[in-house]
Amino acid sequence: MRFSSGAFNVITALVVLGGTGWAALALALTGAGPEGPHWVRALGALVVAGLAVFVWKKGSRLGAVGVVVAASAGLHFWAFSHAPSNQREWAPDLARMARADVEGSRVTIHDVRDFRYRSTTDWDASWYTATYDAKELTGAWFIVEPFSGFYGAAHTMVSFGFSDGRYVVFSVEVRREKGETFSAVGGLFRQFELVYVVGDERDLVQLRSNHRRDDVYLYPVNASKERISDFFLDMVARMNALHERPEFYNSVYNNCTTNLVRHFEKVSALRVPYDHRTLLPAFSDELAYELDLIDRDAPLADVRARHLINARALEASGQADFSQRIREGAARATTSSP
Repeated sequence: MRFSSGAFNVITALVVLGGTGWAALALALTGAGPEGPHWVRALGALVVAGLAVFVWKKGSRLGAVGVVVAASAGLHFWAFSHAPSNQREWAPDLARMARADVEGSRVTIHDVRDFRYRSTTDWDASWYTATYDAKELTGAWFIVEPFSGFYGAAHTMVSFGFSDGRYVVFSVEVRREKGETFSAVGGLFRQFELVYVVGDERDLVQLRSNHRRDDVYLYPVNASKERISDFFLDMVARMNALHERPEFYNSVYNNCTTNLVRHFEKVSALRVPYDHRTLLPAFSDELAYELDLIDRDAPLADVRARHLINARALEASGQADFSQRIREGAARATTSSP
């Protein structure tokens, strides 16, 4: 395909502008912490832009593109020189990182979070240690929390239930430093570490339904007991691995939903297709519905309405039987072997 001189100029200009913008964000956000973006450092992108314009004016449009590509490659290697760490001054709700001792099917998880909230910023902090037996699992629940005011954005979690009536939630999250706030753009530039938060439903679910007042959907997963057990143990193994080898969160490929998909694919014969709904997880329940991972006995809108728990969660606020009450009136998915 041949481009006219005018079209080639436009393409070159877009490459130079886009590359310069990417360089500015990389310089500003990579390694940024509670102090915020390093905008002074980002001024270095202007040097790249100036050099590219200079080369262009000398008559080499491809040379201008080459300047931007070379600078971007250099920034890529520089960004990867910033290593993730588990040793920072973390936000209070992320101060502890869950870990587990595994003996066969018995899993003892340390630092299970169990905060009691008066508001999203006022709580009584608490963690505990508990032992769970994967042989006693009775089911798993896929949790979706769409974010108010952000199209397609959501947080996803998985809760596991046991025969003694206990439930424990795994939530893949950004591990914020003290004073740091989350940014989806910052999540593209190695700004945040990744953490598996393990907690009681009265913490991780109630925080979202009762205090943030986001819609929360709790879908029973349609899978065999064996696959649910494998899913649970695989999440425990990755949680432990992050203690030895920390990772950066990435808004596109290493976030809450992409990690859940990888766990599922490791223990299931079903492959999850690459789909925009894993990048826009507010619609991830639609994908799960199509893959027969959640109830399909009614139209999706009806299934969503059935498993929206906010009203029940508000009525059960602070109650010891919170987990049982938020499930009342919602049909269980059938057990199968996807």
